[in-house]
Amino acid sequence: MTDAQKIAYVQALVNDSEATDTLVTAYLTKAEAAILQRRYPFGIPDNYNISQYDIIQCDLAARYFLRRGAEGEKTHNENGVNRTYGSVNDDDLLSEVIEIAKVM
Repeated sequence: MTDAQKIAYVQALVNDSEATDTLVTAYLTKAEAAILQRRYPFGIPDNYNISQYDIIQCDLAARYFLRRGAEGEKTHNENGVNRTYGSVNDDDLLSEVIEIAKVM
């Protein structure tokens, strides 16, 4: 998936006019970092490839976008609207990322 396709995918998921290319790119970068940290817990190699996790990256970026302003909250109540987040740390998505480590 190209970067432009990822941006368009996330923008379609969030369906918000505030989802500019720049903002979505920032969240995609944050999602990529989370995937890399999970995939390579003992150091990221120079020639990594995580293209198999493009959809997870987009889903994480959309989740980050939709939760902005409520980062780290488990529940949120405002004006009679109650929200409860199933996972604050995104383990439900990141559990699909398979860790890789070298034998020393």
